[in-house]
Amino acid sequence: MRQSLATTFSLTRVPGVAIGLMLMPLVTSAVAAAPETGAPTTPSASPPPVIELQQDDASKANDCAAEPCPTGPEVASERAYLVTTAHPGGTMMRQGPELAISRLHPEFVTRLAAAIREAREQGLPEAGIFSAYRPPAFGVGGFKDKFNSLHSYGLAVDMQGIGAPGSSEAKLWRSIAAKHGVACPYGVDNKAEWNHCQPTRIKMVRSDSPLVKTIKAEGPVNPVNMFEAGKNLIESVAKLLGSFGGAPGSAQRDDKVATIAAHRGRRERVADAGSARQHRNERQRVAGKGQKTRPVRTAATGKTAHTAVSSKTHMARHGARKGREG
Repeated sequence: MRQSLATTFSLTRVPGVAIGLMLMPLVTSAVAAAPETGAPTTPSASPPPVIELQQDDASKANDCAAEPCPTGPEVASERAYLVTTAHPGGTMMRQGPELAISRLHPEFVTRLAAAIREAREQGLPEAGIFSAYRPPAFGVGGFKDKFNSLHSYGLAVDMQGIGAPGSSEAKLWRSIAAKHGVACPYGVDNKAEWNHCQPTRIKMVRSDSPLVKTIKAEGPVNPVNMFEAGKNLIESVAKLLGSFGGAPGSAQRDDKVATIAAHRGRRERVADAGSARQHRNERQRVAGKGQKTRPVRTAATGKTAHTAVSSKTHMARHGARKGREG
């Protein structure tokens, strides 16, 4: 009898325990899903990025960083390459590398990407952008008025991975960049700006330039308008190759030679004018002393020149002619 009761008890209790065990995971899940009140949140391992320049929705809609980019898929691909190969500095990180590169002029983007691609194949594997677009509000750069900087209009970058000033790497980069229409106008020996490159020889945007009206201190009013105005400053690949494609310093020497030639030409013109004036005054002085001039055709030049003849000689010849005639 006892055995029968124990057996009956066991048989009736086991299913209940089994059911309880099956229900426990469901209860545990429900408890874990319930929010904890008053519990501190665990901070993220990486802090959120700091965005210093806030844009309204209209500006974001006009920004070339938004898709689809109005410059087409080819330029978008080259932008992506520049982002991938970049060594973002402080100003690029403050904006985000993608935004800083998206505001470079599209023509400049294609030239720069081609130059970096070749440079990496020719022995400069780390060549890349360090600083790209910079809004005037950042207050970075050598110009007192940051609206003078080509960086503010997407027309200049600072490079990294091209060696130190005056190095063979810097000279190599300069020649490769020139082949693709990218000029480094300050020269490889400039310790501050040897890595500054742009698609034009112009080093400063004047305050009366139409470009100035396309941006604000925080950035472009409309990047497309800024790009359109920037076309006027971009020079042809052939012209920049001719100016910067030779030996380092050749562009500066060429400019110096041209300047000297211009001054020499001016000096020669002034000297010619002075010589002509001197001859004219000499003839007038001689004529004032009773001498006359007569034309003489020279055999060497076939031109007519005037020589002074004294009044006595003229009278003697005139008398001789009269005697022969009589």
